[in-house]
Amino acid sequence: MRRLLAFVSLILILLGLELSTQTLSLTVSRMSAGIEAALAGVEFYVPTARFVVGLVFVGAGLVLWAMLVWARRTRASVGSVGSACPNCGSQTRRIKRKRWQRFVSTLGGQRIARRKCETCGWIGLALRE
Repeated sequence: MRRLLAFVSLILILLGLELSTQTLSLTVSRMSAGIEAALAGVEFYVPTARFVVGLVFVGAGLVLWAMLVWARRTRASVGSVGSACPNCGSQTRRIKRKRWQRFVSTLGGQRIARRKCETCGWIGLALRE
């Protein structure tokens, strides 16, 4: 529910900006004209180098946002806290994490371990105590 409210609030903000100032449609038309101008080698409203750097920043921001959303979804899949198995309650042992799991742990700022239960065969992520 929280995510839905955040998404709806973002949509309302963008819709309000578009209706009051035509910011989004102006931005989209200027970006497409800027890309055409950069490919043709002619000057635009801003110098070509500045335009390309701006596009790189927008792309980097979108990639960072996507990584944060991905890390949050992965953290939501954490099965347990500590060394107890979420299925049977017996002790688990740590196993080597995959590269993406180390990345999620670093990006999310939480200590996530990959664990395996010898009793029931469960393998999953757990928050370290």
